[in-house]
Amino acid sequence: MGQIVDRTVSFTPTRVDNCAEYYIVIGSLGELAKIDRTGNLIGEVCTPFASTITHSIPLADSWIGIWVEPELRLARIARLNLDANWKNGPSSSDLRISDNPIQLHPENSTWSHALDAEPTCIAGLGNEFCFALRGRGIYLMDSEANEVWRSSLPNSNVGRRNGVETAISISNREDKLSIWYDNGLIVDIALDTGLEIDRRKIKISRKIERVFHGNEAHILALSQSGFLLSDGEGIVESYKTPGPLLSARQKDGIWELTGWRFDALIRERSLDISSRNQLGVGFIEGKILTNDGTLSEFSFNRS
Repeated sequence: MGQIVDRTVSFTPTRVDNCAEYYIVIGSLGELAKIDRTGNLIGEVCTPFASTITHSIPLADSWIGIWVEPELRLARIARLNLDANWKNGPSSSDLRISDNPIQLHPENSTWSHALDAEPTCIAGLGNEFCFALRGRGIYLMDSEANEVWRSSLPNSNVGRRNGVETAISISNREDKLSIWYDNGLIVDIALDTGLEIDRRKIKISRKIERVFHGNEAHILALSQSGFLLSDGEGIVESYKTPGPLLSARQKDGIWELTGWRFDALIRERSLDISSRNQLGVGFIEGKILTNDGTLSEFSFNRS
């Protein structure tokens, strides 16, 4: 089990984005913190918009976030410059008492747009990004939020459950995008047009909660616990874990994972698991950020 070495953020973190020379830590109440490559906090913690950040990605010298306030039926997508000094934006009270809350947007943004449906996933593609809106479609945008193309959300063709499944991840390889659904469906669409070119269904026993993409493989984290290793065509291996998998990354062909009170390592399809006291929510260099806001060493030494 990793030894606690530092306290990094005061809020409850939910995940970590690796952004160029920074790491961005996202909090459960919409907090944001910039962390340098050594794990030190840069500047002040801020809340640019008082709602949950459901999805986010790095994009060149920027960070793009999606804020959703279900009770007020508000959703925002905005781009923040990584080198700017981020500040607090509209509070929960501001949103509730505003005569026109749709006009309120995250502070510090170089651009911000209201969304008319729930975003379910987003992916960065160099200087462009792609995201899905539930019940609407797939959108490819440039870094200034100009639309490159939009495409209808691929029909899942699963009978009475048609429309119940959710697109939860987008991966990119060569000239195509792959849309991953929580029911195991994968739909390939052309990168230049958004038109469907292929589809397949991976047989799963439980809903997929999140997908982590590596060079030639993908990890499908299942609801409650356990995960699958996929080559994009089918299941390569199935693994059991003590609880939900929350973060994973592939380095030099080796998967490093952390989650609900455990760390894990996959080397040549062999899984090693080590317990930890807290929940690992993300990686900062060779350390794990846990749900209590502390940094601890990753449980495995790869040397």
